[in-house]
Amino acid sequence: MFLPILLLFTLFFHIGNLSAQVFVHQENFNTGIGTWSSVNISDVTDVWTPTTNYMEIDGSGGADDEDWLISPAINMDAQTEEFFMFDYFDANNGNFVELVYSSNYNNGGTPADIAAATWTNLPLKLIDLNATPCFNIDFQRHPAIDVGMVTGTAVYFAFKYTGVSSNSKLYRIDNVHIDANYFVNITPGANCAALKQELHDLIAVQADRIRYSSSSQYDVWDAIMHTDTRLNDAGTATIVWDMFTDRPTATGEVEYNHCTHRDQGSCPGGEGNCYNREHTFPRSWWGGGTTLSDTINTDMHHIYASDRSLNSSKSNYPPGMVTSPVTTGSNGWLMGANASYPCTPATGSKRYFEPLDEFKGDYARTYFYVVTRYQHNMAAWQGLSSQGNCFIDGTTYPSIQNWAMQVLLQWHAQDPVSQKEIDHNRAVYAIQGNWNPYIYTPGYVYLVWGDENGTPCNTIVLPVELLSFDAAIEREAVKINWATSSENNNDYFLVERSNDLMNWEEVAFVSGAGNSTEEITYSESDYFPLAGNSYYRLKQVDFDGEYSYSEIRPINFGSDQDLVFYPNPVKDVLTIKGNIDDLGQVQVFDLLGRDVTSLISFEYMNGQEVRLRMDNLSADVYIVKTNLGQYRVVKK
Repeated sequence: MFLPILLLFTLFFHIGNLSAQVFVHQENFNTGIGTWSSVNISDVTDVWTPTTNYMEIDGSGGADDEDWLISPAINMDAQTEEFFMFDYFDANNGNFVELVYSSNYNNGGTPADIAAATWTNLPLKLIDLNATPCFNIDFQRHPAIDVGMVTGTAVYFAFKYTGVSSNSKLYRIDNVHIDANYFVNITPGANCAALKQELHDLIAVQADRIRYSSSSQYDVWDAIMHTDTRLNDAGTATIVWDMFTDRPTATGEVEYNHCTHRDQGSCPGGEGNCYNREHTFPRSWWGGGTTLSDTINTDMHHIYASDRSLNSSKSNYPPGMVTSPVTTGSNGWLMGANASYPCTPATGSKRYFEPLDEFKGDYARTYFYVVTRYQHNMAAWQGLSSQGNCFIDGTTYPSIQNWAMQVLLQWHAQDPVSQKEIDHNRAVYAIQGNWNPYIYTPGYVYLVWGDENGTPCNTIVLPVELLSFDAAIEREAVKINWATSSENNNDYFLVERSNDLMNWEEVAFVSGAGNSTEEITYSESDYFPLAGNSYYRLKQVDFDGEYSYSEIRPINFGSDQDLVFYPNPVKDVLTIKGNIDDLGQVQVFDLLGRDVTSLISFEYMNGQEVRLRMDNLSADVYIVKTNLGQYRVVKK
């Protein structure tokens, strides 16, 4: 893997002598619209308006609406690893708000100025709050959005609101902020106990401590809606992502609804009836305190949605490989014994839980987080629980018993960080203000504890040191160049691209050098680039299957014939903006090649855009064909 993302921090951040974590921009609208501006495109009766410490718009009634809430110019080149966050509330049915950015907007504040600028959509994970009856409070915290690929000294971000008179949401926006440089103060070359101490000092600072249960304040139930959620296999409904019952390589998993399947104390026994809130690090291990000062009780980095029955079977047992199952879940989840482990009836129950292979790394990195974030509590927690004593060693370092450390290091190596974990990490950062460093930069695990093969932490050599990665337009192609200063166990690279930062496709396969201590340069070309805005990244894969990603590089390819499709994914109305005169006939096909154009209604607006109403299409991926090319669109 790369001198992974976290080590890229060490390599690049300190070269520039950057300062500590910075807050690039903050606006809470406590004094009105603040540094932002509002631009009305259509229907002057409905505009973004400051109301009681937030911005609000409601397009119901009147004419169709398009209104923009635009940030001031923000310098995105003065720091790295930026993340955009905001709180939001909605009511009524209608289109979701969009978040876009531009590096060539002139801040003129007129509809013509907005139309003349190039705007790029950022991927959002909005919940339809109007259709979700179980939130305790109005405002929800959107997961952190990676905007590290956005460059420019004067970048404008904007919330774009669209609505039709008979079908428009009410939206409120608050607490907009961009954070950056979180890990910049980690000492270059630090490892073992010293590195663990630095990570502890960093992540122990939490911006917020949420409630466990509350009827009026943000609590763990609210948070799970953002941290543990996915589409079902059919793509027709949002469900709870439960690692106890999920089937990553098969169908038939339990489809828990976040609201109706909560465990409210009357759930019948047996798997598949309801879900609850699992403390991965069990309450009995740390004394079970439930006051707000007991931060671990509501720390979302170790709380997951879980099947109530199987979570009960997990009990307070430590993680491990199960050789004699007592309980087997429908997807292969196990609880049982392993006689080879050292815990005896005097110091433990001799029972363990074993998640699916696809989630073993998730649990390993969760435990690594807990014993780092709460290392100052390890001595006090030792002795509170026989099962806990079997796992923790009562010290600030290494904090975990040797047998358990070997299990977790194996799991970490065998199950690399997944997109599920990245999304969970970003959601939790937006909620409580700290990262799980072992998800953000998996290489920290090896630098703190060594690897699964017994290599000590102070002699670890991480596989690939990436010196550079760039993408640029060259004639009719996109040229991708990168260089490494050293390689160890490097199997191959994949060049990947995306038009929405969510769905990635392979562009090129390039063999790695295996092992090298010399600088090596690589180059590939994408001869069939996507029109308009797209993004490139590098995936590096070791011989053992472990992988990591480079930073993302944006590209805008094409001419004045470029078309912009937004929002993508789309729920109701897809807008095509660009050179509409050359658009020709617009057709929509599903992935089986069936023409579904007859199910769509079209509306041409002022010769500048076309709106496709896609309500009648089921959730799936579709191909939109025009005279200027074909484009893939995801229907939610």
